Amino acid sequence: MIKIAYALITSELPNDLYNELLGKLPLSLQEKNARFFRWQDRHANLLGKILLKELLMKLGYDVNCLNNLLYDRNNRPYIHTNIDFNISHSGEYVLCAIADEGLRIGIDIEKIKTVDFNYFRNSMSFKQQEEILTSHNPIKKFFKFWTLKESVIKADGRGLSIPLKNIYFQDNVGCYEDKKWFLRELDIDSNYCACIATNVYCEISDIDLQYKNIGIPLVYL
Repeated sequence: MIKIAYALITSELPNDLYNELLGKLPLSLQEKNARFFRWQDRHANLLGKILLKELLMKLGYDVNCLNNLLYDRNNRPYIHTNIDFNISHSGEYVLCAIADEGLRIGIDIEKIKTVDFNYFRNSMSFKQQEEILTSHNPIKKFFKFWTLKESVIKADGRGLSIPLKNIYFQDNVGCYEDKKWFLRELDIDSNYCACIATNVYCEISDIDLQYKNIGIPLVYL
């Protein structure tokens, strides 16, 4: 089972609520949060960790679980070899996905907005560029492809060191080198594209998607 929790940031949180949530993080994560200049980035970083903490506690981890975060050679965080998680944020949304039983996951969300396709030409194959430009909604098609690719590189763990142009799609499967990733688009908001990539095929019924209202007490925190 894959659990995805997401939250909406429509405005800056009241200082007392922000500080209360920040206090639930280890000091090292609080210090990292303070390095962000914009309040939007601080909030997204904070809420991503709060969502992660709640999901971990639902799996049986204790209240101090974020103290046990480790980082692999690619600086990708993990807590246990049988648990994988991933966080993404864009615009007003923050998403956190978690899976157990050795499942590998990557998640991405992007707000649909006007872009200069020429700037991203090296991120898409020639065929993908054609599909985008001939689509009835090129901008949405571009962000669909972008989130599919981003979810793959985040699941892989090597991030942007993987050339996005070399990731191909076929029947909801993303391919890079000799590895296949199973892709599921997520219905979050019509103004956004979101996707999750897994190393094992999952039915849509295997994905538990829940909205979390940060303005009220979370279940486990």
